[in-house]
Amino acid sequence: MKKTSLIVLLAMIASTAHAAETEIGQNDSDTYIAREITVSGKKGDVLQQVTGQESKVLNPSQMSVYKVINLMPSLSQQSVDPYGLADTVNYHEAFRFRGVEATAGGVPGTTVNIEGLPVTGRPGGGATIYDLENFQNINIYSGVMPAGIGLGLTDVGGKIDMQIRRPEDQFGVTLKQGIGSDSFRRTYVRVDSGELNGGVKSFISYSSSYADKWKGNGHSDRDNLMIGVTRPFGNKVKLETFLTWSKGDISPYRAFTYSELNSLDIYSDDFGSNPSRTDYYGYNKNHFEDLMLMANLEIRTGEDSKLNIKPYYWSDKGYYLETVSASNVRRWDIDHDLKGVLAEYTTKLGKADLDLGYLYHSQERPGPPTSQKLYTVTSAGNLAYSSWYILSNSSSHELHTPFAELKYQAGEWQLQGGVKYVNYTLPSILTYSTTAKDVDYDDALDAATLNSFKSAEGTKTFSRLFPDLTVSRSIGENASIHLAYGENYVTHVDIYPYYIAQYAAFASKGIDFQKLWDERKMETSQNLELGMKLNGRNWSITPTIYYAKHHNKQAVLYDDALNAIYPMNNADAEGYGFELEAEARPHENLKCYGSFSWNRFCFTQDILSDATGNPAISVKGDQVPDAPEFMAKGMVSWKVGDLTISPIARYTSTRYGDVLHNEKIDGATLFDIDLTWSKAMLGMKNVECSLSFLNLFDKHYVSMISTSDYKTLKTSYLPGAPFTVVATVALHY
Repeated sequence: MKKTSLIVLLAMIASTAHAAETEIGQNDSDTYIAREITVSGKKGDVLQQVTGQESKVLNPSQMSVYKVINLMPSLSQQSVDPYGLADTVNYHEAFRFRGVEATAGGVPGTTVNIEGLPVTGRPGGGATIYDLENFQNINIYSGVMPAGIGLGLTDVGGKIDMQIRRPEDQFGVTLKQGIGSDSFRRTYVRVDSGELNGGVKSFISYSSSYADKWKGNGHSDRDNLMIGVTRPFGNKVKLETFLTWSKGDISPYRAFTYSELNSLDIYSDDFGSNPSRTDYYGYNKNHFEDLMLMANLEIRTGEDSKLNIKPYYWSDKGYYLETVSASNVRRWDIDHDLKGVLAEYTTKLGKADLDLGYLYHSQERPGPPTSQKLYTVTSAGNLAYSSWYILSNSSSHELHTPFAELKYQAGEWQLQGGVKYVNYTLPSILTYSTTAKDVDYDDALDAATLNSFKSAEGTKTFSRLFPDLTVSRSIGENASIHLAYGENYVTHVDIYPYYIAQYAAFASKGIDFQKLWDERKMETSQNLELGMKLNGRNWSITPTIYYAKHHNKQAVLYDDALNAIYPMNNADAEGYGFELEAEARPHENLKCYGSFSWNRFCFTQDILSDATGNPAISVKGDQVPDAPEFMAKGMVSWKVGDLTISPIARYTSTRYGDVLHNEKIDGATLFDIDLTWSKAMLGMKNVECSLSFLNLFDKHYVSMISTSDYKTLKTSYLPGAPFTVVATVALHY
């Protein structure tokens, strides 16, 4: 990192502090303030925010929740696409809480919940099916979280919960048009009906987005539709329903090996343009269509109590088409859904707030994969069917989670604690052999023969209690302190594709798949943190220290006895670190925010590399791959008349692509700047014009790393997005 870049960054961080924000949607004067997202991180009972206009400045395209929150401490988000359309690697987002990659290891869930519901899944197209203009709050929980938070197949590391922006009380129209580098264009429109007869309120929104890749051939486009309707039934009952539909065609970027980072120009090399070769860009694309339905039936059962019943359904259909070798292209068909219901009852018991709930969740595979086909490329430039690579049954993950949480306030003290019981059953996996040609999935199964040796006909169930406890104390009017403890979980399911790919090695030792499935373990973490918040008249500082112990952490290892690479859940790891947030408003027209984090996440033992226990790979105490140890981020908003100038800086320290630290990736400092002019005019509540410059100095660096926390082979890398310009005009009527 250049010395001048470091000086600028440190100056921003040192000056960042921020007074309390005006509430979103509230007026300082007669000027209309457009409703924007509130982004908050929760530690104990302390709430930190990057609010209002800042959420849009951090992500001008409003299509990636991870870009919006990445200024907060200990959140590591990497990107290859400046607009968030093609920001995936190894079928999931590149995102870490305090060094922990919550969705690593083939976890078929994302880090994002909607209204507390796990209605985003993976693999597939479910991670980015929402327009952020339709959300009013994004809450981030790192480490310790209440029992009713983080519901779903995983909550290790943390969870993001998004709250939908309800229909407005008054009729209104929002129209936004964005254009940018690489032929980017995005149109967003939302119409709110206002309150109609019977108290019915509704909104409908639509967006259409398109961008060419910034290098190579191909483009990505996405269409989104969202509808929300709310209606009261008397004074005690309210029904809310929401529908989201999304369709996307994505052209991903080519990933590189570590040796190619120095031998190739990763900012120009990409998939090829010759359809007679397997690396043709047209053979590397994703297509998905998603539908999400959810409802909230709220019943007031007393002055201080209510019952919420939230059923939900999500469907995902599409495919990944990708080059997997010099001779093969693979098509991975996705056709799965998830469904469930959350029932939650809240009430008061004297001075205590009680929250009781139960989640039922059922989610079809994949993952692991259910069907994959291999194709070769003809000299005429066509794909020719080769074979079925994977053909297995359709089965589901099943989850039952009752929980209870109690909060009690006594003077300056607050006690909050709870427990959830997780009963999680992995699906059965039946593997078939077939002589069927290039037919659809159902026809192939009809002509298939069960291979019991490759199958797990019995399921695997995990059952465990996960407690949480937070003690907070106010110290006068300007300070508070909290101590929190909580336990989290994740279960990895990616052993199946490893087994299929190396079946001959396992079969030679007489190891059937049922044995490996039975040996799956749930990874758990114990989290402890101590933090405080100090407030002044126009500033606040929030320091936090934390420690986490992980048990049965997954390790993808090379087994010399088998001559095979596969994941096992037999390692222990620990994480610890320090976080600091600072906010200030030194002048009524100047707002500042900054964060710093030191995150250590490493194995606490050397890992045995073969079945006999020798030799051991020396990894004890080494930072896991793709986890920066230091991050510093800052943002300043300076208002000059109707113009707001917002420079942003982000520093990420050195990372490694492998656990042995042989593949070093240098740190990087990135700068953005946003110029936004806003004024009520032309009969509009507000007219807003924004010009954003991303990666202002066109820094070349490695961003996304495809690896596991323990992996010695086959890590791949993607470059970061180059200098990008985005212009947006928004009309609020």
